[in-house]
Amino acid sequence: MLLTPALLSLALLTPWTTALAAPFTFVVVGDTQTDGEEDSVNWDVLPELITDMNTHDPAFGLFAGDLVGGSSSLTETERQWGDFHAATAHFTGTVLAVPGNHDVYPGAGTFGAWRRSFPELPQEDSPPGEEGISYVVDHENVRFISITSAQETGVSARVSTEGLAWLDVRLKERDAFDHVFVFTHYPMTFSDENNLGGSGGDFWKMLVAYGVTGVFSGHWHRYQPSQPGAGGDTWETIIGTGGGWTGYDPIRAYQQMWGFGVVMVDGPEATLTFYADADGDGRYDDAVDSFVLASAAETEGGLVARYTFDDGLDDDAPDGRQIPGALHRGAELVDDGVTGSALQLTGTDDYLEAGAIDDYVLSINEDLTISLWARLSELSSSGLSSSGLSSGEWANTLLCYATNDYYTEDEETNYSYWLSIREGHLQAFWEHGSGENVQVLSGEPASLTPGVWHHVAVTRDADAMTVQFWVDGEKLGPSVPFERLPTGGGRGMLYLGSDTPAFLGNGYEWDGALDEVCIYDRALGSAEIAELAALTDCAVVGEPDQPGTSTTGGTTGTTGESTGGSETGGTTATDTDDDTGESAATSGGASPGWAPDTEEGCGCASGSSLPAAIWVSAWAGLSARRRRRS
Repeated sequence: MLLTPALLSLALLTPWTTALAAPFTFVVVGDTQTDGEEDSVNWDVLPELITDMNTHDPAFGLFAGDLVGGSSSLTETERQWGDFHAATAHFTGTVLAVPGNHDVYPGAGTFGAWRRSFPELPQEDSPPGEEGISYVVDHENVRFISITSAQETGVSARVSTEGLAWLDVRLKERDAFDHVFVFTHYPMTFSDENNLGGSGGDFWKMLVAYGVTGVFSGHWHRYQPSQPGAGGDTWETIIGTGGGWTGYDPIRAYQQMWGFGVVMVDGPEATLTFYADADGDGRYDDAVDSFVLASAAETEGGLVARYTFDDGLDDDAPDGRQIPGALHRGAELVDDGVTGSALQLTGTDDYLEAGAIDDYVLSINEDLTISLWARLSELSSSGLSSSGLSSGEWANTLLCYATNDYYTEDEETNYSYWLSIREGHLQAFWEHGSGENVQVLSGEPASLTPGVWHHVAVTRDADAMTVQFWVDGEKLGPSVPFERLPTGGGRGMLYLGSDTPAFLGNGYEWDGALDEVCIYDRALGSAEIAELAALTDCAVVGEPDQPGTSTTGGTTGTTGESTGGSETGGTTATDTDDDTGESAATSGGASPGWAPDTEEGCGCASGSSLPAAIWVSAWAGLSARRRRRS
């Protein structure tokens, strides 16, 4: 091909592998093990999965651990891996696999046995002792990285120190590829159950810093994508749906189903579609969810959920995912809403729950606006919670996004947002890490007259790191700063009128009615909030190209005396009262996720600090990349 001056310039600026990349697909799944009926793979599921995978012409199949049920007998485990090879023999792409805890038994020498059973996997470029287990495969404009989090010595659920150092070297070449995909067995967001360090650990911080497009894991037999945050847009998709037992409590049928993901890569675009047997015909050929992993186009935030109650419990956000609500424990619809119907709640254990296979899209960890109409019957302020706190600390919940249906404070169950009335003020709340609280109170009281409809709004600006509260279009004092954005939350559901059901009976619920509930993944400005308070359709307000309205961010305010309260510290900034946005807090903008840590005890998953040089090289390799939103 003749290179014109223009093409020559492009070639010098663009990695050659990216410039010539052809579109392709790959498939991904974990936990193809027995569901308890067999002793190796799930023979009723895996062969059919492979057949249906082949219809997508995949170049690769990524298998995220627990290929088999396993055995403490090494000979038996090797026999079971033979079953895996037999069940996947008709796969038309290249099999790439990483072991899981059912494949690796500490001290059993299974890494060596794995290499004997999977000699086709790369062994030339791996961390010491992890040859053929942690490795790199490059194809077109994509780098695939297998890294084991199942160890045969020490703590099983971790990435080794040697593995992290090796990963840093492999990720230094990130900018030569449109995408890097990492697959391992244990998910990061099970931060207290597993030992990957959570979003604050070295493993995740490195992936975010280098702009990894997506991480695939298994171990938990469910389909659960999310963008955990902590400074980046990297996706973690738990996809342990290859045939393992789906009876683990707590059951969510729409997550705990067998199936596989198909990733379509076309230049900078990457989309994952999950296929399952939705119609019960025994074929895994029904597309039940799809989301954008990466896109070249910059997209503005907008309306992601809207519950008007005029046509029932549907979410009718025009560009949203239409996640329907369900009434529980006496909650009902009444016909005296601020417009049409409304959600009526008694303040005693009743609520609306909105959940579906794609409810992860409501786990909003950055810019946020919550707008709703509330009619108060009576404020609750008495009683004790299970933690011994006065229920006034958490009472009068307008809405929240989270879950408490698991038994540890894992990041996957974090609160992404919460809005309530506390001691006469509006309170915003969320969690980061393994359940670390951030509570922000409005600078002025919220005057809600009982029996009267009032418009209530809150915005969270991820760049300015501030929260602003409104009632009836009027600000409740200046913007209030905070120090940490939420992380995790991918397993949550939306609750209107209550905390999560685990806390029913503690007097946390809303006593009154709610209407016109709208949630945006954008921080609206003053003019837009005023429009919402004037009962303008929230599907119109907040459109990015709407003239005369604000975008996220805005002008930087000057530090003033605090009139509000952020329980996480920081000073309150005065704000500008115009239609171009809210002020920035002096606490600074959102960090890129982490900075080089040269002190002892950096929180490494393995329990020892990585050399400072590794962090310095990773930090130097962090380039400014376009924020991607799905």
